[in-house]
Amino acid sequence: MHFSKKWLWIVTVLVMVFIVSACSEKSKSGSSNQSSGDDEKGLSHVSFTMASVQGIEGFDYTAGDGLAKYYSDKFNYSMEVTALNWDNWNERLRIWINSGDMQDIAVYNYIHADAATYVDQGLIKKFPDDWKTRWPNVAAVYEKTTLGPKIEEMFGGTYFIPRARFMDNLPGDPLANHQSLYLRKDWAEAVGFPIKPSYTTSEIIEFGKLIKEKDPGAVGDRLIPLAENTNHAVELFIARNSTYWNSFYQDKNGEYQWGGASDDTLKGLKLFQEAYNAGVLSPEFYTVQNEEHDQQFRITGHAGAVFTQAPTSNLQTVFNEFQANIGDPYENIHMATVVGEDGHFHQRDLINFWGTIIFNPDISDEKFERYMDVLDYNATREGYVITNMGLPEEDWTYGNDDEIVSLYDEKTEGKPLAGTDGKYPSWGYLLGSTILFDDFAFDNPNTDERIRKISKQLYEDRTKLGTPETFPKMDWTIYTHDSPSMKRAQLDYVTEYANLVTKSGDLEKNWNDWVQSNMSLIQPVLDELNAK
Repeated sequence: MHFSKKWLWIVTVLVMVFIVSACSEKSKSGSSNQSSGDDEKGLSHVSFTMASVQGIEGFDYTAGDGLAKYYSDKFNYSMEVTALNWDNWNERLRIWINSGDMQDIAVYNYIHADAATYVDQGLIKKFPDDWKTRWPNVAAVYEKTTLGPKIEEMFGGTYFIPRARFMDNLPGDPLANHQSLYLRKDWAEAVGFPIKPSYTTSEIIEFGKLIKEKDPGAVGDRLIPLAENTNHAVELFIARNSTYWNSFYQDKNGEYQWGGASDDTLKGLKLFQEAYNAGVLSPEFYTVQNEEHDQQFRITGHAGAVFTQAPTSNLQTVFNEFQANIGDPYENIHMATVVGEDGHFHQRDLINFWGTIIFNPDISDEKFERYMDVLDYNATREGYVITNMGLPEEDWTYGNDDEIVSLYDEKTEGKPLAGTDGKYPSWGYLLGSTILFDDFAFDNPNTDERIRKISKQLYEDRTKLGTPETFPKMDWTIYTHDSPSMKRAQLDYVTEYANLVTKSGDLEKNWNDWVQSNMSLIQPVLDELNAK
């Protein structure tokens, strides 16, 4: 027994010597050993995978430019991004989520019927109950989105982080969308077409016919009076006349109806077909991919007008490209709101969000918490400005009274801050933001004040031109209605309407046949809503 205690004591001493020696070596090596995973803040290195629109396929979002490196260094991560486009965003994510193959993080285009299924089947991560305490800045933005708290109550927890369009500069309630008409002002003046703050869809068709007849830009066979893709053509002709073109609604008698079968939708279809048959639209508008129709207006100069995206945050890029390729945008571009034939602005409340952040249900706590830390930082004042203006003391600084002062001169630098050909190709929401660029754009010193004034006026006009009937607040009963019938009734309205417009035969008859062919899907939903 005495012999065993002696050897036990010796072994213990040797172990202690080994531990002290190892600790000493680690101390001597200092930061040189950080390749083992820890940075100077004690953060172990993590690697994310992400899927989102607005990405550049193959770009190095870890260290491909100074902004990406700023974030990856600050939060000690590597990030691999799968870039989606507008055409495949919904379907590819749907496939990955349902198969359990989604990336660690994804920006998801919220569709309630699908979202409810993902929650029910455990296909996306449920947030910890105390997440708002841990990440209070994200929580503050979350509350401003309206959608977040609504669906949290419904699902009994948080699964989605909606990204707020506006935090400090909400331009109206209900919230109007930013899609607008860009019109060649110089061509309009040449053919005697009036310059106004708003136009009906039939007036836009009239402009297109004049341009087609007189070709004031001498474009010849390349001329496209009104350049559109399928999505925006439907938005222009149908959605601007029919508030509930792709939804259900409650009529004056309190009964729920289907917007696809409304007279307003038929009116929009007839105008759509008139534009198509008259050659105002390109004969192959439905083959246009992504946002190529925009380029026909602002880059190649073949188009007299385009109805398309017009967020304040992107207008400077549009105007710069027009100036580089065609001429002075302030003299030659007119922006306007499109109203229905009744003179009113038609749209349902946009809700103060666009896109939601979701996580793989099997993501590690470490990865989840690290990315939430990124989101929380970007919801602070400093992070918010960085995501909009670049690096502090390099691209911007604080002036008097904390005024943001730009240090970046695009003309001197010869390139913009953002974009594939900009200083920061990584620019975008992929570096972690829950506040969209729309909000800061109204205050951004890098955006020409004339552009900010135009955009503010467009939002104001829509609020004034809408009525409670044509521009209503969100009906949450419809928006959050979830049932097997509702899931089956998710039609591809854009494709269906484009097919009706380009189909031979009488449009009204074809539309009536289409309505009847879908009633087996639609009627069960109407019955459920009316039963409520």
